[in-house]
Amino acid sequence: MDLQRDLWILVFATHPDRAITLFHDQAETLADPALRQLFLDYDHAHDFDADDPRIDGLARRIAKATRERYGLNKLPELDAASEIPALIQGTVNASSPAWQRLDSLIRAQLDT
Repeated sequence: MDLQRDLWILVFATHPDRAITLFHDQAETLADPALRQLFLDYDHAHDFDADDPRIDGLARRIAKATRERYGLNKLPELDAASEIPALIQGTVNASSPAWQRLDSLIRAQLDT
């Protein structure tokens, strides 16, 4: 919770024009029971070993849900020139080798 709060503060401080839209998008996502479960499953994966086979299935489920929610190439973003998304994802990934691998797998699946 502390990490998520701190990252939202960073987004609101650096991109106030987009932050509220992204915040509402996350709130809508969390209101959907199936998508909320994905958030919980992602959170639980924090303590997995990086090579845990459950990460592969979770990455597939997250990529599928992302495509269903946003379509192809329509993911919400701050802006193309911003370094903040990479900073945020790097911070999240640094807290867990499993999350780092999960991020790589999700990105690879969304790029195809």
